[in-house]
Amino acid sequence: MNTQNLSIAVLLVVIALSGSPLLAKEQTQVPAYEYGMPLDIAKVIRIEAPTPPMCEVVQAKMTYLNTQGAKKHLSFLQLAEACSRQ
Repeated sequence: MNTQNLSIAVLLVVIALSGSPLLAKEQTQVPAYEYGMPLDIAKVIRIEAPTPPMCEVVQAKMTYLNTQGAKKHLSFLQLAEACSRQ
């Protein structure tokens, strides 16, 4: 098998796996909060946000339980932690 055929085979495997459930977690989108959106948050499990060295707005992700006990995710904008140190 020459290099061109090998490259084509690898490309086809990558394309085939891109729709695979194994990669579904990386492809799922977390809904973004919009002003006025009704929220049903009973308990916040965690909030993840990047920590840049400068004060700026960052995209955070919240994992929470709603009042029915279902785990949900929501992304929102917040000021970076560096803003509180200035």
